[in-house]
Amino acid sequence: MKIAWGVALLWAQSVSLSEVEKKLAEMGRFVLHGENFQAKDSVNRHFIALWETVLTHPEAFSYPFDSVITVSDLCPPDSAFRIFTWQIVDFQKNRHYHYGILVRRWRSSKKSPWQIKVSRLKEIPEVLEEEDMERRTLSPDEWVGALYYHPRYVSHGVLRYEGKAKVPRGNRIVREKLTYYVLLGWNGYDKRRNYKVVETVFIDPKHPEKVFFGAPVIYVGPVPKMRLILPYGETTALSLNVGWYVKKYGAKKRYSAIVFDHISTSQRASRMREDARPFFGADGTYDALEFWKRRHFEGRKGILVYRRNVIPYAPEIEEYDPRVIQRQREEAEKKFQRYGLAP
Repeated sequence: MKIAWGVALLWAQSVSLSEVEKKLAEMGRFVLHGENFQAKDSVNRHFIALWETVLTHPEAFSYPFDSVITVSDLCPPDSAFRIFTWQIVDFQKNRHYHYGILVRRWRSSKKSPWQIKVSRLKEIPEVLEEEDMERRTLSPDEWVGALYYHPRYVSHGVLRYEGKAKVPRGNRIVREKLTYYVLLGWNGYDKRRNYKVVETVFIDPKHPEKVFFGAPVIYVGPVPKMRLILPYGETTALSLNVGWYVKKYGAKKRYSAIVFDHISTSQRASRMREDARPFFGADGTYDALEFWKRRHFEGRKGILVYRRNVIPYAPEIEEYDPRVIQRQREEAEKKFQRYGLAP
């Protein structure tokens, strides 16, 4: 294996980024769609090694890698980092395993050369089953695995916020300005459970080479959470995305927020002695995380505050035209008749 990794290293350094991209696209398709889990796992090790190697190239940070469509590729507006995530599915066990690469880019001044650090994201086994996971700050070596996706209505796949929070400095806790980022992700986990994740990321300005997962900015109660983990059953769906809400039906003022389904437990689950989470699911109401830029909460601002039972606003509703829907229905019926499928 070390020899193979060495070959990948030499090969990546000797060819163009476009050639490496073609190889990554080919390997990525096999890692996602291959049938044999052992073979996919073996190829994935080379896949990770190739990513780690090519991303040290000085031009790789801004290279698009558009053809590697099996890998999520996201970056915040300030280009502080770039994060790649993907998954391997064991179809026999219906288990999902998540992998990622985080590339941190910074420089000490506008005239200084860029510095690059590439970190492999290592998923913690059974991490989502630990009760304190929403309140822990983690490093890339102990990552809550997820396939991060691009939120709707925004230009960048990573949300960027500014606020103030308490951070440890030696033996003291100091209140400092904090730039933090938010990722929205999905974890397929196993045949019974899925998870949606609101993950926060922050970079200590005094140690710019270090990236941490988990910033104390999510307020569901008086004690902040580092992330939000939303479990739901395999047979249900759960939405989590950027959007708006209104305080009452018909209201014109909209509030920007991260809006998601409220999760409740079925009566069947409450009677079960075993893990009830497979029966968690959306109950038809919605919650939100609203960003407080100026408003204060216990002396803190620039935080994400939980809102229960909000009314989502969808701009698509204002563009709804029943004539378009009728025309689409008629075209579909004609197509069915043409192929002899009409009832």
